Amino acid sequence: MTKIEQFKNRLKAVFEMTDLGMLSYFLGMEFVYTNQGIILHKRKYINEVLNIFNMDQCNGTKVPGAGNLKLTEALEEIAIDSTLFK
Repeated sequence: MTKIEQFKNRLKAVFEMTDLGMLSYFLGMEFVYTNQGIILHKRKYINEVLNIFNMDQCNGTKVPGAGNLKLTEALEEIAIDSTLFK
């Protein structure tokens, strides 16, 4: 018995629970299992939003931007009046 099965059995002993198998969709997120790992995406949610606004037939485009960008606090910049952006 694997550790995951042991953990699930402990949960079942305390809580009323049903094991539905491998996770595929949860809270608007889709999970795809590959040999390299798990891919998480929100394709279904995005398609639903596009349908709501009648944009499902629009052309897609790539958005230029740096991948894996780490943001840091800008300590040297002048403070901005935040009410301008509300």
